[in-house]
This record gives sequence, C-alpha cells and structure tokens, in this order.
Amino acid sequence: MNSPIITQDNVHLLLPNKIAHLADRLIKNGKAKNITDALDFVYSSPVYSKLEIEKTKYWWFGTNSLYEEMIED
Repeated sequence: MNSPIITQDNVHLLLPNKIAHLADRLIKNGKAKNITDALDFVYSSPVYSKLEIEKTKYWWFGTNSLYEEMIED
C-alpha cells in the first residue's frame, strides 16, 4: 500500500487534528482560558503560518515540538 503524498493542495487535511491538540494543550497549561482564546492563539501564531505551507514540513512535527515553538514566539 502506498502512502498518500502530501502536497500544498492537501496539507490542509492534516491541520484540524494538530490545531485541536495544540489548543487543548494551551488550555491545560494555562496559556489560554477557553477554546476561543486557544484557537485565536494558534491561528495567529507563526507556527500556524508555517503549518499551512507544505514545503516547510511543519505538518510532520508532533504536538510537543509545535507547542514548544509556538509558546516561544
């Protein structure tokens, strides 16, 4: 079985799960009060901008790596 090829046209399919995990982590660690604040934090971060672009390969990173970079910014 061949693995799907990730392209700029389909990288968006990988983002909802990653965003949900990041938002959850922000709430659990007290960086956001609620889901709205957490999602605003994620979507306005430079990490999200990189996630949207397939060639950065940020879609390959796990939640821990993405979270650590996101809170550093």
